[in-house]
Amino acid sequence: MNAKEYTLQFELRDDYLYAHLEGKDSFSAGIEYWTRIANKVRDLELTKVLVHENLVGEISEGEIFEIVQDVLPVSTGIHIALFDEQVGNSELNELGVLMAQNRGIDIEIFQSLEAAEKWIKET
Repeated sequence: MNAKEYTLQFELRDDYLYAHLEGKDSFSAGIEYWTRIANKVRDLELTKVLVHENLVGEISEGEIFEIVQDVLPVSTGIHIALFDEQVGNSELNELGVLMAQNRGIDIEIFQSLEAAEKWIKET
């Protein structure tokens, strides 16, 4: 994968990890960045992460299913707040969140960064 397709920056905030994604989204990028996020949370021995996305690009429903099935299980026991700046991604994000929740992953999607921050701090 071309490393210039997306950037992922981490910031430790209080008792949670803030992960900021920008750039181009794709299936291979999704597998990679969700794995990196899960590994970073585990390495820091945290249980909470706020994922702030600003990615453009298409991921199919089937690819979202594969990401949830293959990568997110390593996120069991982690609380995930998701805020996506790309409003057009909301239906696919909601599908991914529903799939993850059905597999026991504590993930919520938010319409604002402030709401995501409030939830993750209170969790």
